[in-house]
Amino acid sequence: MKVTRQTAFRTALLSACFGVLACASSALAQSVTFEKPQERGYVAPIIGANTHFGTVRVLGYKDAHKVREQLGQIGATSFRDYMPWQSFNFPPSGPVLSKSGRLMNFLPQAGLTPMINLGLANSGVKGGVPPVSDSALEVFEDYVGKAVELTQQYDPIYEIWNEWNMYIGTGKPQPRIMGEGPKDDPRSASHYVRVAKVAVEKIRQVNPKAKIVVGAVGDDEDWGWAKAIVRDGVMDGADGLSVHLYNQCSANPHDRTAEEMIDRVEKLQADLRQVRGGTETPLYITEFGWPTSKGNCGMPLDTSAYNFAQFILHSATIPWIKGVWMHELKNISPDPVDRESNYGLFSYEDQAKPAACFMGAAAELVKSAESVEIREPRPDVFVARLVSGTGQKIVMWTKGDWVKAGYSTSAQPVKTQAMCEAEGLAKANAGRIGPAPVILDFSTQDPVTIKLGEVQQ
Repeated sequence: MKVTRQTAFRTALLSACFGVLACASSALAQSVTFEKPQERGYVAPIIGANTHFGTVRVLGYKDAHKVREQLGQIGATSFRDYMPWQSFNFPPSGPVLSKSGRLMNFLPQAGLTPMINLGLANSGVKGGVPPVSDSALEVFEDYVGKAVELTQQYDPIYEIWNEWNMYIGTGKPQPRIMGEGPKDDPRSASHYVRVAKVAVEKIRQVNPKAKIVVGAVGDDEDWGWAKAIVRDGVMDGADGLSVHLYNQCSANPHDRTAEEMIDRVEKLQADLRQVRGGTETPLYITEFGWPTSKGNCGMPLDTSAYNFAQFILHSATIPWIKGVWMHELKNISPDPVDRESNYGLFSYEDQAKPAACFMGAAAELVKSAESVEIREPRPDVFVARLVSGTGQKIVMWTKGDWVKAGYSTSAQPVKTQAMCEAEGLAKANAGRIGPAPVILDFSTQDPVTIKLGEVQQ
C-alpha cells in the first residue's frame, strides 16, 4: 500500500488499520484486499452541526421544528450552539439569564446531544473584553456556574470560549498573533489557559460528571497557539481539545479539500504527543466547512458536497477524533456574496444544498458500521470498508476531480451506486472513481480485492 502522508502517526494508523485488519504490506501496491473482519465494537464519532439559537441575532433560526428536521436529514447526533456571557445580568443576588431564550426553548425539543459554547466577551462587565482581570474573571466564573446549572439536565458537552486566539470579541479585528502570542496581548495562550482552568473547575463543582472541551482554536499557523495552551496545562480536568478547520481560501485550489484538513489535524496530534510525552489527546472538530458564496473564496456546490462526505468518512476512521460539527446547518442571511452567510448545508430559505444529502449519506454509513477502515493504495485515492450485519460496503473516492482512477473487483457487488445518486446529485461510471464517493454493496463479508487501474476512455 502506498502511504503518502509524512507523519509517523499517520503511517502507524494506516499500517495498523485501526485495530481491525492487517493492511497490504507493499509500499507500491495498486490493489487493496480486505480480509474477513476479525473485530467489531466500533464506536462512531459524534456527528453534528453548528446552529444559532443562543445568540441575540436570530440569523434565520426561527423554527425549532424545521431545524430538528434538518439535523435529522444530515444524520446529526449533536448540535453546537452558544450561551454567551452577555445573555446574563448580574444583580447582587446572582446571575440571571435574560437572553438565549430560543436556545432554552430548543434544548428540550432537540433530542440530540448539545454542545454549548460558553464565553464571548462581555463589554457590560469591567475588564470583560476578555476576562483577564481578577474581578472580571470572578463574574465570568459566576456566569459559567449558572449556565451549567440551567442546562445540565440536557447532558451537554461544554466548550470554553470560541477562537480566543483570533479575536477578543469587540472592536476592529487586530493582526493575527503568531504562536502563543505576547503576554501583553489578551489573545495570548497564557491568558486563555487561566480563564479555561477557572471555567473547568467551576463546571466540575456544579456537575462533576460533565464532559468539557477546551480550545475552540481558530486559524493557528503550525498549531503554535494550540501547542502552547496544552503545554501550559489547559487539558487539566478537561476531556478534550477542540479545534476549527477551514481551507476555502487556500492559495492552491488542490488544498481546499477534506484531505488537507485530515492531514493538518493529524499533524496536530503528532505535535501534541511530543508536548505531552506520548499521551494521545482526544480531539473535537467543532467547526469545519466550505462556503458556497459567489466569489470571496466560495466553493462550487458539488465540490463542497463531496468534501463533506469525504471528511465524515475519513475522520470516522481515526479513533482520537471524538466528534465533528460542520459549520453550519443553514445560511445565516440571504446575501449570496458574503462568505460568512453561506456556509450552510441549507439555504437561508431552508432549501437543501447538495451537501446536505452527501453529509447525511456519509453519516448514516458511519453510524451503522460495526467496523471501519481506510486505505490509500495510490496517492489521493481512498478506499474505505464499512462492515455491518452480514454484509460490507466498499466506499471509494479521489481527493478531487483532478485525480482519476479506474478500478475492478475480485467479487461482484450486489449494487454499485454513487453517493446521492438516487437524488440525481451524482452518477456512478462503471469502473471509475472520482471525488463523489462510489459505494459497492456486498452481501457477505468474504475477502474482496479492489484493483486500481487507469481510467478507460
